[in-house]
Amino acid sequence: MTRAYDLRRRPSPPHGSTAPAAPATPAALASRVSPLRGACLAALGLAAAIAHAPSAAQESGGAAGSRSGFSVTPRVSVSETWSDNLDLSSGSARDRGFITAVSPGVTISSGRGAIRGTLDYTLDGILYTKSDRDARLQNQLSTRITAELVPSALFVDVAGDISQQSISAFGQQSPDNKLDSSNRTETRMLQVSPYWRGRLGSFAGFELRAMGQMRDSSDGGTGAAGGSGDSKQGTLSLNLFGPVGRELNWGLNASTTRMHFEQTSVDYRTTSVLGSLNWTPDIDWTVGLTGGRERSDFFGPETTSVYGANLRWSPGPRTKFAAEWQHHSYGDSHNITFDHRMAQFSLRANSSQNVSTGETPTQATNYQLLDLQFSSLEPDPVKRDAFVRATLASLGLNPNSFSGAGFLSNTASLQRRSEVSMIWTGPRLTITLSGNDNKNRRLINSSLGVGSGDLALTDRVRQRGATVSMGYKLTPLANANVSYTRQNSRGDGGGVGSNDMRTLAANATYRLGPRTDASFGLRQTKFDDTGLFATSYQEHAIYASLTQRF
Repeated sequence: MTRAYDLRRRPSPPHGSTAPAAPATPAALASRVSPLRGACLAALGLAAAIAHAPSAAQESGGAAGSRSGFSVTPRVSVSETWSDNLDLSSGSARDRGFITAVSPGVTISSGRGAIRGTLDYTLDGILYTKSDRDARLQNQLSTRITAELVPSALFVDVAGDISQQSISAFGQQSPDNKLDSSNRTETRMLQVSPYWRGRLGSFAGFELRAMGQMRDSSDGGTGAAGGSGDSKQGTLSLNLFGPVGRELNWGLNASTTRMHFEQTSVDYRTTSVLGSLNWTPDIDWTVGLTGGRERSDFFGPETTSVYGANLRWSPGPRTKFAAEWQHHSYGDSHNITFDHRMAQFSLRANSSQNVSTGETPTQATNYQLLDLQFSSLEPDPVKRDAFVRATLASLGLNPNSFSGAGFLSNTASLQRRSEVSMIWTGPRLTITLSGNDNKNRRLINSSLGVGSGDLALTDRVRQRGATVSMGYKLTPLANANVSYTRQNSRGDGGGVGSNDMRTLAANATYRLGPRTDASFGLRQTKFDDTGLFATSYQEHAIYASLTQRF
């Protein structure tokens, strides 16, 4: 666990020494550059000033928030990137220039009371210099919140995500969302799930749940998908289960789901009734069987039998294993997960196959891995969230980083994902490793058509990716990090071909104050495309950033 540092003020210049020249004011700088760029420079100066003069009120407010289980942490980040290929061109006439980004954000966490969860939001203002590209805004949001409306009875789960997403797996891929790519769009997801839990005397318990989910994306993009990927999904389910604590227990689940794709007006409906029987011979073990009937229209309306088995094993708080398998007419589904953590090491492995209605990555991010590792060291979720984010910032690691580009889909597919992620943290060295193999197979209903996008061009899409990162603590305040990422996309027939992207990056971070981090880095990317668009390119970049948390 990273120790707290004793941050002391730097000594004053010796008496009689020559004072440095007064820096130019933000107004003077703004008069020589564009208004937006002047605002960026002014924000950079403001962040640096606040970094060396944090107010006592802010410090005391943060402590009070931690004690109450509620924390609000605003921040602002300013970055400057020089790239020799802003438009990711394959030709010799590359567009070289600077990218200035001002990114205010806030993290809100609550670990107690009626509302619990975390919301993290960032707004990126991006300006291109020495280029005719227009300035633009990007949003980043990750939130998971549970509201307890009636104690121990009525709850609402809310999940929201906003991120940059590749439109097509076969289009041009990019190592940085700030670069201008026609194969990228901003996707938004909102999921609201109210549910009611209760008891039916001493006989059984129940959970009645509704779930509504909406996905949409910004217009634009010229990738192979050529579609928005907008969709809606609604689910209603009733789950009955026997009294908790029995060695032999039962369950009954009835659910119905409707999926609708906006662009193609395609609807899928699934209704099922499943019974289960679970046996817990020991506190560490649970085995079970499931069976029932299901009606689906992935291959046309049909009602078939469903059966399966499951296993749970948890020998201790540090190790968990779960496996579930079910037979369906449109393809068997399974979900196998293994989590293990030690004092300095965490491992997560997962293999799953299910019907997918869009790109929903399940691979553990850097944030999730560190959160898993530090869960036993810091049980308070608010304090742990702040510690994990501070650790990632000091190491120069992106909290939401994982390998695998994904793509937008306008039809249902049978998705099989295999992932492994691990992190090792030592006194000075931190190593992370992640890899994934993602296969999507189109589910064809001849009466509904094949939809649009990548799965209209080929029956199967396979994407593989891997990232290895090594961080080293140079001093208590300085860290260096080197990472290598590779991702590959390939189609099955249809002349879509394949592409391969390799990125090598190195950066150094320095803690200027208790709430301030500065970083400097280099990046090299090579993208090879043998598919539809032949958009191969090379890109080199130098970047620096300053982040201030308040």
